[in-house]
Amino acid sequence: MNIRPVKTEQDYDVALSRIESLWGAEPGTPEGDELDVLLTLVSVYEDENHPVPPPSPIEAIRFAMDQNGLKQADLIPFIGSRPRVSEILNGKRTLTLKMIRSLHSELGIPAEVLISEGSEFPIDGEGVDWDSFPASEIEKRGWVSGFDPKTQSEEIMRKLISKAQADSFFSHPMAACLRQGTRRNKNDNPYAMQAWFLGVLAEANKMECAVKYNRDEFNHEFVSKVTHLSVLRNGPLAAREYLLTKGIKMVVVRHFDKTYLDGAALIDNKGTPIIVLSLRYDRLDNFWFTLAHELAHLVLGHVFDVEGQCIIDDLDQGTSLDGMEELADEVAQNSLIPEKLWVSHPARVTCRFDDVVDLARIADIHFAIVAGRIRKEENNYHILSKYIGQGEVRKLFDH
Repeated sequence: MNIRPVKTEQDYDVALSRIESLWGAEPGTPEGDELDVLLTLVSVYEDENHPVPPPSPIEAIRFAMDQNGLKQADLIPFIGSRPRVSEILNGKRTLTLKMIRSLHSELGIPAEVLISEGSEFPIDGEGVDWDSFPASEIEKRGWVSGFDPKTQSEEIMRKLISKAQADSFFSHPMAACLRQGTRRNKNDNPYAMQAWFLGVLAEANKMECAVKYNRDEFNHEFVSKVTHLSVLRNGPLAAREYLLTKGIKMVVVRHFDKTYLDGAALIDNKGTPIIVLSLRYDRLDNFWFTLAHELAHLVLGHVFDVEGQCIIDDLDQGTSLDGMEELADEVAQNSLIPEKLWVSHPARVTCRFDDVVDLARIADIHFAIVAGRIRKEENNYHILSKYIGQGEVRKLFDH
């Protein structure tokens, strides 16, 4: 038996000719042994040089239909409506991850055949109700594009997760990824909250800090320094730029329907602090108090207490269970208006605009902040309503 390695096309052709002549040889004979060896050599050469391409997703589906005696109508439970089945089989629509899972689990079609070339079949997030996420709003905000919110909620969310650089977000229980503060609204929709949080991270990832945050440099006086920027015409924008020079990212992300939040403070996976404002109330007084409150969480070290903690605040809520929010409130109030000045100035008693302006001048802050505190402490939201900067914040960030 004289057998040569199959390394070239010429070797391959010679081997095929010899196989043809040996075909039908009895096993155990010299000819039969030679045939077995040649078949092995040719098979290895073909795998390396003439691989058989896998069937396309449509070919795989049609093969499964033929094997199982199925008609197009039988695919409706796995793909959707009759028109959608027709669109898939005619190549006018691509398979969604939800469809791939159904076809894989119910018809046994390999997932790697159904997914697009170069993609990986996601194994995390099993059991997640993807359709409960606000996919249409995410697409409307421009966070993710190129998908149909009605049928591709999972694709939209996975793309958002990627932009947020939180690829393992659904691999672990929610509590491990987003530990929330104690001043939260019990009516918050968890899916909308998770989408908001991922949007926060995605927006923050667009920003670059010139320096790394140094925790030792920040104290209560730092919060006051930021709030003094309120006297500027574009104070909120100036605050964002100033914080960026200190290694802190301030992002504005609107809240979703069925969420009740004003701001948040967290540390991302690179150790960068992120301060978030939702502008739920488009008022200067609310903006500056919320910003001071979230910075207080940072200065007080609350966001460092537990790894991965994100403190989300609904400032309409009352007291917190652990006193953490009251401490942040106290730092915020004193940073905006020092307590000695507040109790000694007549503005809090007279509620006159002239006195409000005078107190703001002494404290070196915008008068809307003084007006807002008087309204809150008096529990009278009818007074000084012209002086709280209604409608003056969102327009700054919409450009």
